[in-house]
Amino acid sequence: MAKTVVTQERVFEIAEALTARGEEPTILSVQAAIGGGSYSTVKRYIDVWKDAERHRRAQVALPDAAVERLMALGHDFWALLEERTAQQVEQIRATTREELATLQTQTRQAEQVIGKLEGEKEALEQLAAERETATQTLRTQCQAGRERATATEAKALQLEARVVDLKAELDRVLKQMESEQHAAQAAREEAKTAVIETARLTGELAALKR
Repeated sequence: MAKTVVTQERVFEIAEALTARGEEPTILSVQAAIGGGSYSTVKRYIDVWKDAERHRRAQVALPDAAVERLMALGHDFWALLEERTAQQVEQIRATTREELATLQTQTRQAEQVIGKLEGEKEALEQLAAERETATQTLRTQCQAGRERATATEAKALQLEARVVDLKAELDRVLKQMESEQHAAQAAREEAKTAVIETARLTGELAALKR
């Protein structure tokens, strides 16, 4: 089977025919009309045809009236566009000013809140420092109290031992005093007996003298 030969003239012819029917010339549509052909070749010729078509359309002369009408329409369009643009710009500026004023107000409020929070932070830090100092002082006092309690407990033990010793000494002294009382009572009885005997003997001596 003979291979289909693709030429530039044939591609141009088919492209113009498709355009006349209101269809867009594409590589596939041109290949279908030709009955085959290289993809790259058809694409190259279509690109050339499109460039030529754009150049041809750019060179089409317009009537002076149409040109003036288009220029007038363009002038009116740009005037309207500038007016609308100016209105939009002014609206954007007004909105921006409002947003800026709102942001400035919010910024001032935020700064006030930040200042208040910083003051509260400083107060809390001062309170924390005071509490830390008080806690340290309380720890020192508790330690001193524990030391005093330990010393007091040791002294109490010493006093208890001393009390026991004193009780033992008191018992001994009481027993000694009781013994001495018995001895003194015996001595008093002996002295009394001696006095009586002396008196008796003195009487007898006096009688003898008489």
